[in-house]
Amino acid sequence: MRSKKSLTIIIVAIVVIGVLAFQYINHTGPFKQSGSDSEAPENTEKVYVERVVDGDTFVARDAHHKKLKVRLIGMDTPETVKPNTPVQPYGKEASNYSKKHLNQQDVYLEYDKEREDRYGRTLAYVWLDQHTMFNKELVEKGLAREKYFAPNGKYRDVFKRAEQQAKKEHRNIWS
Repeated sequence: MRSKKSLTIIIVAIVVIGVLAFQYINHTGPFKQSGSDSEAPENTEKVYVERVVDGDTFVARDAHHKKLKVRLIGMDTPETVKPNTPVQPYGKEASNYSKKHLNQQDVYLEYDKEREDRYGRTLAYVWLDQHTMFNKELVEKGLAREKYFAPNGKYRDVFKRAEQQAKKEHRNIWS
């Protein structure tokens, strides 16, 4: 009787360890990572940022490994790589900020009425998590201006308020 009890305890322990190991490997259960898809904003597409081109443009891969050139909408950063255009004040700062926060990261794209521009770039609001829209963050930090490109104006008022605050606080391009 004692050996059956011991054998049962050993089998249960092995099963529990196996389940925990599986959850650890797959980042589920108690090992779920905080940056998981459960924190994705609604109606967004997860992409992986391969490289930042400048403050408001980056190259990413979607879930099907399709390469996308993404342009953040609702705002505009100073130029750094536009042909025949000198690097504009705070362009490098905006570009470096985007590189620091987007390169080699998963982000979430939210689309508006127009999904592509005339250059074939994907137009999107970029979310780092449920609460952090990167487009707005650039405007708040004075690294971008609010800029409306019809018909994509879903967050226009949000960007206008962020720009007003950045101006009031004399942040970066508004200093």
